Amino acid sequence: MSVHNWVIYQILDSRGAGGIESHVFNLSRWLNDNGFHNEVIFLKDYGPHQLKEDLTAEGINWQCLSSYSDLNRKLTHFPCLLCTHGYKAGIVGRFLGWWHKAPVVSTYHSGDRGQGKLKLYSWLDEISSILADRVISVSNEISARLPVASQQIVNFVPKQPISPVRGNAIAYVGRLSEEKNPHSFARATRDIGLPCHIYGDGPLKRELQQNYSHLKLFGHVEMERHWKDIGLLCITSRHEGLPLAALEAMVRGIPVISYAVGGLPNLIENRYNGWLVPPGDENTLQKLIRLWTLKSSTEKAAMSVAAHHHIVKHFCDEVICPQIINLYQQAIQHRGHLLIRP
Repeated sequence: MSVHNWVIYQILDSRGAGGIESHVFNLSRWLNDNGFHNEVIFLKDYGPHQLKEDLTAEGINWQCLSSYSDLNRKLTHFPCLLCTHGYKAGIVGRFLGWWHKAPVVSTYHSGDRGQGKLKLYSWLDEISSILADRVISVSNEISARLPVASQQIVNFVPKQPISPVRGNAIAYVGRLSEEKNPHSFARATRDIGLPCHIYGDGPLKRELQQNYSHLKLFGHVEMERHWKDIGLLCITSRHEGLPLAALEAMVRGIPVISYAVGGLPNLIENRYNGWLVPPGDENTLQKLIRLWTLKSSTEKAAMSVAAHHHIVKHFCDEVICPQIINLYQQAIQHRGHLLIRP
């Protein structure tokens, strides 16, 4: 019953690029490189998508469903393991797994329950976690909300060497929405005197453009081309799991200033590889940004090395993915036990 003999389906419902998509890509690439039978399943085709392009470039199999019956047919070809990411994929995947008696591992990424209809879906996503064979959460905050025991396994990034040269821009990377709180970043950087970049898109983009002339908004871009321009990353979210943007920055040697939400206090060692700020405290946030601008190149280099070393030691794929495979193996064994019970 080794997981090497099973087809692993990574299931998500995705309209654009974000933390879940980066997680699925990094995980799928590691699985592919290590000889596992992995395929990414999009519940619906929303058209051109960066993740599809990245998967194709890496030779990773993927498919968009025309209907849920396509997934039904796939599940008749055992053995297969369903791995769900996001609320819609989680709800659909767990019910189909229950119906077909296929093992399911659900990963809970988001620290924000949302409002209105999204809040209802999030509640259903959490309640239906009882149907999963194993549950992964990326932070203590998420784990505490779930009605079942979960294994906390942090997000991760591929191991890579530290960037030797970078710019001095202060950056925000993420969706421009209320829960990510880009206005807090905009206010804290208003009089800093260094380039202030925002990478991402969302409903608050026009408002930010109109009200904060010091910001340069890039929209949704492929960050690989822009990390070299960034000297400091700021995270001002009201809620978080463990944002991949922070990991992506730190593995390149970019320190992070963040509000102490979600899993970020477990990532950032305050004043060593970055700074933690009490949630919503914009005065302290601005003071620490100014402190960073005044540091010598030697002091900045030391913090850069500390950030990179911390990610390589605790948050890279070589460390985290074997933990995920162990959960996959447990889910397969758990489902096999249920199937053979009288």
